[in-house]
Amino acid sequence: MSRSMYRRRSAGQWQELIAEQADSGLSQRAFCKHKRLSLSTFSLWKRRLAGSEPEQSGESQDPSPWIDLGNLGSGESG
Repeated sequence: MSRSMYRRRSAGQWQELIAEQADSGLSQRAFCKHKRLSLSTFSLWKRRLAGSEPEQSGESQDPSPWIDLGNLGSGESG
C-alpha cells in the first residue's frame, strides 16, 4: 500500500466521523469498510474522544510515578 493512501485526521474530523457512524445505523465494521477506514483506528479514536483512553502527547497527563527521595547521603552515619 502506498503512503499516499494514508490520511491524517484531526480529533475534530474523527469526532465528525464517529457522529456520522452513529447516525448511519451501520455497525462500526460496516461503516469503516464503506468509508475505507481502519476499524482499529476508528475504535481507538472513539475511545479517546469518549474519555476512556488518554490521547498520547509529549507530556503525560497523569502525575509522575516517580518519587523524589532527595539526597540519600553517602551512606556514612554521623
